[in-house]
Amino acid sequence: MQKRFFSICFLLFAFGAFAQNEDYQHVVSVQSGVSLFSPFRGTITGSTQSSDTTVSFRSGNAYNFPQINLAYDHGINRWFSIGGAISYNKVGLDLKDVVYNKKENLGDVTLNVSRITLGARALFHYGNANRVDMYSGVRLGIGIWGVNAGSSLVDSKLDEVFKEAGGSGIWRSVLGNKLKGGFVLPQVQVILFGLRTYLTENIGLNGELAVGSPYFASIGLNYRFGSGY
Repeated sequence: MQKRFFSICFLLFAFGAFAQNEDYQHVVSVQSGVSLFSPFRGTITGSTQSSDTTVSFRSGNAYNFPQINLAYDHGINRWFSIGGAISYNKVGLDLKDVVYNKKENLGDVTLNVSRITLGARALFHYGNANRVDMYSGVRLGIGIWGVNAGSSLVDSKLDEVFKEAGGSGIWRSVLGNKLKGGFVLPQVQVILFGLRTYLTENIGLNGELAVGSPYFASIGLNYRFGSGY
C-alpha cells in the first residue's frame, strides 16, 4: 500500500513537472542582477600605489548603472529549453585633483567601464507544477567591454598613465582629452538554481542564483505564452 501511494505521488509530480513547458513554450524575462560591478558606489578618498606608478587624488565618486538582463527561452520539450540573453553593466569613477607620479597634474579625471554580454543558454526544468517553474542550466557567450577616460587638463599624459598600468593593448583612439578603448572576452555562467512563480497564467516573478558572468544573483519579471506541443 505504501509503495503504491509513493508511486502515485511520483506520477503526479512528474506530470506537474512537465506541464509548464508543455503549455507555454515561450518565456521572456527582464531581470536586474548583482555582479562584481555592484560594489562600485559611493565616495572615495586616498591614493593607489604600485612599485613604479603612483596616482593620488583628493576625493572621488564611484557609481554604477544597475545590471540589466533581457532573456528569451524556448521550450524544446517537456524538460529542456534553449534561448538567448543580453546584459548591460556600467561603472564609473570621478576623481578630483589627480596627480600622477607626484609631479604630473591631471586635473579632474573620469573613468568609465561598460560591458555588453551576449550569450546563449540551455535550461533543464524540474519540479514544476502549475504556476511554479524551477530550473538549472548554463550560459555561454562573449562580453564586449568599452573603456573611456578623460582629463580636464592634459591628454598625452593619460595615454602614458594607462600604458604603464597595463592597458596599452586596449586603446584604439585618442580624441582631444579623452581616450577610448575596447576588448572582447568569453563569458561563462552556470545557473545553479532558477525559480519562476506566476501571479497570473502569463505574468510572473523570477529569481536566479548563478556562478560566473554577467551576474551571480538576479530578480525580475517574466511573461510566458505559446501553445503546447
